[in-house]
Amino acid sequence: MKSGKRILFVMAAVLAMSSCTKVYIQEEIAADRQIIVFSSIGGVGDNGYNDLITKGLTRVYMEYKDVSMSYLTPESMEQADSLADKWIRESSRTVKHTLLVLGASDYRGLVEKMLADAEFTSDNEVEILTFEIPELPQSQNCIKAYSFMIPMYNASYQAGVYAAQNGYNHPLVWLAYQQDALLIKARDGFVDGYKSVSDSTIDIRYLSDDWSGYAMDGEAYIQMEEISGKYDFVFPVMGGSNMGIFRYLRENADGPRIVGMDVDQSVYSAKIVGNIIKHIDELLFKIIRDWMNGIPIEHYRDYDTQSGYIEWSPVAD
Repeated sequence: MKSGKRILFVMAAVLAMSSCTKVYIQEEIAADRQIIVFSSIGGVGDNGYNDLITKGLTRVYMEYKDVSMSYLTPESMEQADSLADKWIRESSRTVKHTLLVLGASDYRGLVEKMLADAEFTSDNEVEILTFEIPELPQSQNCIKAYSFMIPMYNASYQAGVYAAQNGYNHPLVWLAYQQDALLIKARDGFVDGYKSVSDSTIDIRYLSDDWSGYAMDGEAYIQMEEISGKYDFVFPVMGGSNMGIFRYLRENADGPRIVGMDVDQSVYSAKIVGNIIKHIDELLFKIIRDWMNGIPIEHYRDYDTQSGYIEWSPVAD
């Protein structure tokens, strides 16, 4: 690749589209490849998936100093739609290769809309990398789209086995919301693993009716009062909302045992007995590194426990 001016990867919040959307962007540089990243709604700071994405992208920047990289955190789906349209139609006209990274499965509707726009044309290459969206529709224009999945079923199964084998008789599976396919796989894995050892009843609970369940740590904290008196083990897949659970457990010694998600979260609570760890930062770095070197991205791929990008890791006694 062409050598470029060294630019510090400094996060600077600016206004965009006459809104309060945070846009974390490095200084403009001359580059033939640009990466535009949308975090999930709510942005970084979830001590999990989004922060791992940021870590992977930082590694990309540190290796490829001449890449033009922008990081946006939309505050609503409507805002994400407007920003994506702006970047695709304007930025892709001036750079030979554009990769739009959409860091959440909630962006399925946006991806489908962009691929269905038969009027979109560009002399440059425009590609979309999105997460956890199987069966992407066929593109009706020059945009190419790719996705991958890190299935949680097997790691969640192991967590369920662990809970049953260690004598937890009143477990709860607590999910951000009901429609997320990835969460359903995690739920089913834990339930199947637990049931392979124990006949005890497993309850299922949802924090919200939509994606906002990933960012309701205050509500999770409130609901823990009821949960702590009823369950001895909690398997929570709720993104940033899990932080409300950890806060409650630090303040209340009699709370249930719990599983950490995405990263090793044991530092947040002594009640965490194990973690389902995703190495999304390493996977994202690999995919984008290949793209930077001109290696085509796979249209779709599952990265299960055999891939090494996800694992169940019990906390040592």
